[in-house]
Amino acid sequence: MRQVLAVTPPDSLPRVVAHELATEAGALEKLAAAAALRFARAAGNEATSLLAAASGTATGAARRRLDVAKKIAGCGMLADAFEGGRLSLDQAGALVPLAAADPDAAGALVETAAKLSMRELRAEASRLVHQRRGEREAVRSERLLHDRRYCRAWVEPSGTVRLDARIGPRDGAALLSALHQEHERLRRHRTAGGGDARGGAGPEGGAGPERDARCPLPTAEQLRADALVRLMTGRGAGRGVGRPELLLRVDAEALGRGEVAHGETCEIAGIGPVSVGVARSVLGEALWTLLVTSGTDIRTVTTTTRVIPKKVRNALLSRDPHCVVPGCGETDHLEIDHWTRDFAWHGATELGNLAHLCGVHHAMKTRTGWQLLGGPGRWAWLPPRSIDDLAEAHAPTSGRRPVGADP
Repeated sequence: MRQVLAVTPPDSLPRVVAHELATEAGALEKLAAAAALRFARAAGNEATSLLAAASGTATGAARRRLDVAKKIAGCGMLADAFEGGRLSLDQAGALVPLAAADPDAAGALVETAAKLSMRELRAEASRLVHQRRGEREAVRSERLLHDRRYCRAWVEPSGTVRLDARIGPRDGAALLSALHQEHERLRRHRTAGGGDARGGAGPEGGAGPERDARCPLPTAEQLRADALVRLMTGRGAGRGVGRPELLLRVDAEALGRGEVAHGETCEIAGIGPVSVGVARSVLGEALWTLLVTSGTDIRTVTTTTRVIPKKVRNALLSRDPHCVVPGCGETDHLEIDHWTRDFAWHGATELGNLAHLCGVHHAMKTRTGWQLLGGPGRWAWLPPRSIDDLAEAHAPTSGRRPVGADP
C-alpha cells in the first residue's frame, strides 16, 4: 500500500482505477481493524492503551471499539464475517442485537451488507429486531427510553454553549420534524438571498453576529444550529413553520390486531419502528399523518402537472425515506425524480414514476445521463449511455418530442 500511495497521484487517476483502488483499500482497512482488535484484546488489561497507541486514537474511542469487538466475538457468525473482512466494525456492531434475536436473519443481512449503506443496514436490523421482540417488549422498550430522557446544557470556557439530549421516539420525531422545517425555511431564504444568507441575522432580523460579505455561506450544520436557536427562542415558532408534520406507517392488519407480525411494519418515518400502541395513540391527532399501507390504493393518485399531492408525497416518504441509489442512504434535502419517464417526456406524476434522490445523484441523472433502473427493492444505478440511447428510452409514446425539450 505504501508503494501504491507513492506512485499514484490522486489527481491523475482515471475514475475506474480510483474506484478499484478505493475498494481494495477499504477491504484492507476492514482486515487491519479486525487484526488490531484481536491482538489488542490478547494483551488483557493493556488492551485499551495498546490499541489507542497503535491506531492513534483516543483512549475512550479505543475502549468503545474493544467493547463492540467483545460483543461481536460472542456471535460466532458475525465474528467470522468481521475477521474475514466482509464486515466493518460498525457493520458487525449494528447486527449484534439481531444476531442475538435471530441468527438466521442476521446471517442474511451479512450477505447483503456490502450493497447497503450504514444507515440502511442499521434501519433494516432495527426493523427486524422490532418484529421479533413483540408488542409487549416494544412498549416496554419505549417506556424505558422515555424514562431515560434528559437534556443537558453547559458553557465551555470559550463561551460556547453545548447541548446534549436524549428523547424518546415519539417526542423525538416531533422535535426533529420541527427542526427540519425551520432548517428548510432558513435554507430557502438563504438561497433566495435573504438577510441570513451569510450566517448573520435571521429572516426577521435575529441577533446573529455581523458577518463580512466575503464570508462563505453557512453549512447545513450551521443552518441547523440557527434553526434550533430560532425555535427555542421563539423567533421561528408561528412564522411559517407550523405544527410538525409526521408520517406514521402501519399495516392495517397490525393496527387491528394490536401487534406487528413477521413482515409487517409500524414505524415513524425518519425514526424507525415503534409499537402499535403508539400508532393507535396518535390516530386522533392532527399532528400526525397516518399511512395505512393496506388501505386506499395510493398508486391511483396521479396528475398531469409537477404538483405532487400530499397523499402521494407521504407515500413516497414512507417508501423512500432516503436516496434510493444503492449504498447512498442520504436523508437530507431529498429531491423527487420522475425516474421511469421524465416529466419533460410526459411522465406521469404518480407514485410508480417517482423516487427520492439526493441532490448529487439527481444532478448526475439529470445532467450527465446516469440511469436509475429496477424499482423499489431492486434499484440499480448505472453509468450513462449514449445520447441517442437516452433519447430513445425517454421518447414519448406518440413518437414526438415535446417542443423545446432537451433530451
